[in-house]
Amino acid sequence: MIKLKQDFVAANGLNIFYHRAAGNEGKPPLVLLHGFSDNGRCWIQVVNEVADQYDIIMPDARGHGRTEGPSTSMAYDLLAQDVIGLIEALGLEQPILFGHSMGALTALVAAAQAPDLVRAIVLEDPAFWNEAQKNDITVAQLEEERAGGLEFRKRPLAEKVVAIREGNPHWAEVEFAPWAESKDEHDPGLLAPNIRLQIRTYDWKTAATKVQCPALLLTAHPGGIVKPTTAREAAELMPHCEVAQIDEAGHCIHRDKFDETMKIVLDFLQRL
Repeated sequence: MIKLKQDFVAANGLNIFYHRAAGNEGKPPLVLLHGFSDNGRCWIQVVNEVADQYDIIMPDARGHGRTEGPSTSMAYDLLAQDVIGLIEALGLEQPILFGHSMGALTALVAAAQAPDLVRAIVLEDPAFWNEAQKNDITVAQLEEERAGGLEFRKRPLAEKVVAIREGNPHWAEVEFAPWAESKDEHDPGLLAPNIRLQIRTYDWKTAATKVQCPALLLTAHPGGIVKPTTAREAAELMPHCEVAQIDEAGHCIHRDKFDETMKIVLDFLQRL
């Protein structure tokens, strides 16, 4: 298992906490951006797979993990500026951004806002909600999700691990503890309906038209956010976008189908 070092870096009004693969400076930088309610350590299986090839940085997003600073807004333009600030503060030279869900849309927006800074993006089931999906969201549903999330936080860590293992027996064992720990570390205020709506209703199409770098869009069938029609639209909006569908996977594609996912990702990265 790769050795990780940890540190903070000041960027965009935050004190961003991050893990970094030890001794890998000088290799091509790869920034891993986690999804909502996760943290940087939730990428550990991916890190173990690719750390011999890349300088890997795993930041905790605003309001998540050990990152310090305000989390009253989770607007994607702001999250993207956090990532751009991280890139600049660490002096990373054209990193690849690999994001999941919220982190994937953050990667897209960062590439749109700062095209000269980003080498390529890998988007794992990003929050590309179509209009029908947006219309299905109700405040009552979000309140119910909030109540469930707050109740889950109260459970002991060992119970959280058991719950995620029972619900996802096909995940690698290394995934369970970081996932469970992350549920205690994000700001519970992020579960508020106004924040969740902010995360789910961003105009991703406008951002996609500004992305010029190579992009890999990973979708899941049958359980992902990004539907086939949405994936085709995204590929049309981005001039250098490839789409790969992973079958028998849900929203957490690389956890559900790790070997298949990483084969596609590494093929894409090696062709850059």
